[in-house]
Amino acid sequence: MYAEALHENDKLKSRLQDSKQELVKIRSQLDKVTQRHDRISERSTAVESEKREKQALEKRVSNMEDEIKDPPMRFRCGYQP
Repeated sequence: MYAEALHENDKLKSRLQDSKQELVKIRSQLDKVTQRHDRISERSTAVESEKREKQALEKRVSNMEDEIKDPPMRFRCGYQP
């Protein structure tokens, strides 16, 4: 009976060790995925910021083009305050 209990104890210790190794492996994978997600998130934020900046610049260029095409009245008439 003692031998059986000892054998069972050894089997349980082995399973526990395997579970601990599996846990370390899974944690490592989780860390990698989390880091990848963080990098993607940072890139996404940067891309959104660049899009907003590009839109602002495009609007500014458009406004400047409009001013060139249709200058304000004071420049057309030669009026200067």
